[in-house]
Amino acid sequence: MLIFSGKIPVRLNPFFILLIVLIGWLNTHSVLGTLIWMIVIFFSVLVHEYGHALTAVKFGQRAQIELFGLGGVTHRHGPPLKLWKDFLIVLNGPLAGFLLFLVAFQLLRMLGEQPMTPFIYAIEVLVRVNFFWTIVNLLPIQPLDGGHLLRILLEGVFGFRGVKISLFISVLVSAAISVLFFLIGAFIVGALFFIFTFESYRNWMSVLSVTDQDQNLQLQNRFKEAEEEMHHGNLEVAYQQFRALRDQVKEGVIFMSATENITQILNQFGKHKEAYDVLYPVRKKLSPEGFRLLHQLTFQIGKWEEAISFGNRTFQHYPNYETAVINALCHAILGEAKPAIGWLQTAVNEGLPNLEEILGKREFDHIRDNPQFQSLLDQLRAG
Repeated sequence: MLIFSGKIPVRLNPFFILLIVLIGWLNTHSVLGTLIWMIVIFFSVLVHEYGHALTAVKFGQRAQIELFGLGGVTHRHGPPLKLWKDFLIVLNGPLAGFLLFLVAFQLLRMLGEQPMTPFIYAIEVLVRVNFFWTIVNLLPIQPLDGGHLLRILLEGVFGFRGVKISLFISVLVSAAISVLFFLIGAFIVGALFFIFTFESYRNWMSVLSVTDQDQNLQLQNRFKEAEEEMHHGNLEVAYQQFRALRDQVKEGVIFMSATENITQILNQFGKHKEAYDVLYPVRKKLSPEGFRLLHQLTFQIGKWEEAISFGNRTFQHYPNYETAVINALCHAILGEAKPAIGWLQTAVNEGLPNLEEILGKREFDHIRDNPQFQSLLDQLRAG
């Protein structure tokens, strides 16, 4: 990694150099042509990123440019900005590239028809690269600038719901463009837009449960304070704070996180039924850890068949001996020897440390005389 210090530091990733060498060679198949393309692309990307960075600095933020992969990115640090300032910072990247295109195009016109020289060829490449990249970069696809501009506009109109809409549009547009390029045989470009489609879809799914309230700094700080109380062992205080947050926000990430923390506290207080009643209505939105807790609570309040169903799902996402033991106990209580034995063997395979203690549990009394269970006991104890 090469780093050029200054008011706006520039970090140059070796992979970026490798990529522009490859682009230059594929377009010219000559050393001189490759060198020209390298210089043009490097200069164009740098101008584009400086469009972002200089605007950010103008608005009081710190900026750092990194050239890597398929282009560059401007990292910004500092106080949050109003949406219109964010919009200008994003817009000024492609605007800088478009101005570079206009300057190069005007210079080419002024030179008129002349014999092809390396200088003339470099100007032509400068025109082509900046025109093409400006158009592509303004497509409403994330992570392109056009996608970010659409996100800012829609967020200004619809709040955080606009972010979700912009990501959904990004999925549709990038998928359509990907299919188009695949159909015409441009597989590399098609694959690139397919990656954009996948990333947009992944981001869209990750924000579906996020609400405007989740972006509220005051609510975020209140949640952090409640977490600190919980970590310091002040469970009653933390419980009241999480409860107040949950009652206020009603939905979203803060709501779900507060809900899961409330049930953890209730579980520690031994209030298993109350914890279950809080967690069960939101079972479809639980994190893997939250669903694992629901599985344990369901067992503790004696809902054996439901606990088995929850355990099957929990084990798929997070294989562990605790889940396997609970399912084994549930099947044993129901008199189902074969699945109980299967889950018990699974628990051993997952590293069950206290086998003798588990085998002595009264829940297994329902199947203790079963020949298959006795055979398993002999095998486990012999092993």
